[in-house]
Amino acid sequence: MIAPDDALRQLARAYGVHLGFHDLQGAEHGASPDTLRALLGGMGVDASTEAAVIETLAESQAHRDEAHVPDEIIATAGTRVSLPVSAPCDWMVLDESGAEVMAGRAGNSIDLDPLPVGYFTLHAATPDRRTESLVLSAPQHAPTVPDVTGRAKGWGVCGTLYGLRSGHNGGLGSYADLPAALRALAKCGAQFFGLNPIHALGWAADEMISPYSPTHRGFFSTDHIAPRAGLGPTPKGDLVDYPTFRRRQRAALRAEYARFDATPAPERKAFQVFRAQGGPVLDTFAQFEALSATHGEDFRKWPEALRKPGAEAARAASADVGFHQWLQWRAERQIDTAQAAALDAGMDFGLYLDLAVGARPGGAEVWMHRDTIAQGVSIGAPPDHLNPEGQSWNLAAHAPARLRAAQYKPLRAMLRKLMAKAGILRVDHALGLLRSFWIPDDGSPGGYVSQPFDSLLAVIAIEAAQARCVVVGEDLGLVPDGFREKLNGAGLLSYAVWQYETPGDGQLCPPRDLRPFALACFGTHDTPTIKGFWYGQDIAWWQRMGWLSGGETSARHDLRARQRQGLRAMCDLPPLATPETIAASVQAKLCTAPSALVALQLDDLLGGLEAQNLPGTVDQHPNWRRRNPVTVERLSEALPADRIRAFMPADRSGTDQKGPTQ
Repeated sequence: MIAPDDALRQLARAYGVHLGFHDLQGAEHGASPDTLRALLGGMGVDASTEAAVIETLAESQAHRDEAHVPDEIIATAGTRVSLPVSAPCDWMVLDESGAEVMAGRAGNSIDLDPLPVGYFTLHAATPDRRTESLVLSAPQHAPTVPDVTGRAKGWGVCGTLYGLRSGHNGGLGSYADLPAALRALAKCGAQFFGLNPIHALGWAADEMISPYSPTHRGFFSTDHIAPRAGLGPTPKGDLVDYPTFRRRQRAALRAEYARFDATPAPERKAFQVFRAQGGPVLDTFAQFEALSATHGEDFRKWPEALRKPGAEAARAASADVGFHQWLQWRAERQIDTAQAAALDAGMDFGLYLDLAVGARPGGAEVWMHRDTIAQGVSIGAPPDHLNPEGQSWNLAAHAPARLRAAQYKPLRAMLRKLMAKAGILRVDHALGLLRSFWIPDDGSPGGYVSQPFDSLLAVIAIEAAQARCVVVGEDLGLVPDGFREKLNGAGLLSYAVWQYETPGDGQLCPPRDLRPFALACFGTHDTPTIKGFWYGQDIAWWQRMGWLSGGETSARHDLRARQRQGLRAMCDLPPLATPETIAASVQAKLCTAPSALVALQLDDLLGGLEAQNLPGTVDQHPNWRRRNPVTVERLSEALPADRIRAFMPADRSGTDQKGPTQ
């Protein structure tokens, strides 16, 4: 007889719940029984009593014993697969449409002919039982820069969509501003323009401005839709006023939709085609948005009958569903127009989009996918020296076993939608593909949960191959041994932020030491700009927030002085160099890195001092609100195009071919 605690730990291991973890100081934190039960319960696994644990263990073992083949098979497209079977069986492989691809009778093994890239279902049957397996037929690796462009390296610019100024956006950067910005960047030779997530934030989420807290990652933000009549020039202020802008823009969109029946027939027909192609998923999302306008952005506070999709929710939302479908149609058309403009201007990749870690617990994605979402937990980070209690990001998690049972369809749909609009996709917090830290709502300590890493990489590679999209995995932080090698082996580029790449002495490493199979940048939206880094603006903010003592502030300024001295030596900077010279020299040096892609920050090219976001703050810092100093119509004049061309190495448009590390 298994002891109760041993049985609980055995069940936890079976479902990928870690029995403990080591913090940044190396101290071990064992997972308490309360934590194990809460995390298992979040997955829908009953571990509430000793009897339930024993019963669930037995059921899990029985399922494994009865299966002819594994629940999931990862194959390499174009190669044969042989699967041992426990008994002779008849088998058949179906594609995504349900059409038969191959079939046969197995004795000791099922031998599959080479499959193309895609998803298939293997059915195996004996007289007494049937087994169904998902076959992930993945390419050898996701598309690389040489695969897409024929060149070994490339470069581009990253900036913010909300920060774009124009003569017509009325206060917030719009999808219609992108073509002018993309053309201006293309004139400098940039091959992409990277944006923060443009996921749907939610029609009723009036207070939400962070692009990393969406209502649904598979639909697009309506804030950036440009009304046909325009909203006038961007106000002169440096910061976005979201409430004022949203009132004006949403009223304009409502008025435009009210006149839609009078638009030319081809437009109306195009919208009907979009609705038909969107199918039940688009219908359900639009129902959520319509209901949220009446009941609020968090469905957990709605009337009980509306807290899940169904006939009653559809009836309650019916009057406004068409409007919210139309909004998504307008968003997608404007994004597609921007991507077409980028490619026409000569960009190799065009838009570079971002996939956020998760969606808000009360948002549309959770409402629509309750069958795969972990209940009673949120994604966060473990305790560390800055957050001794850990931190919750207030984002929902998909339960691994449930997501696998759904054949990863929610993830597949999100990736497919985003990759259809862009040449590069960045996966935020790529470590979450291996494991994620769940924090129970009941107050129990959090713990790590393993994710189906190989399967998730296969799904990403399949979708990327079908879309010919390069993928970047944001792999910052404490990276477990072997993680980066497997990520790169699947074709996903790493993410190298130069100001974080410091050896033990804190000095920035030479750019030649940055990882080759990576996207390299000096900073991100979460870090200081080059000017801010040079003058210690980030340290000033930390001191202002009370996060540093006097001694810690002094120590950080001393380290920054040494880092500046190192940059002077690496970049041949004189002691009294101007901010413009410093930024240009640092960017030029960064572009000598061996990395497959280099990203310059638009804020740096325009001489910005302040960061777009200060992690750990909400209202204390103007996060997600800073505007560019120039309009997109004058961006070509403001960008130092000649300087960029002068310092961009020739090998960023060469023909040397390099693939992923293995």
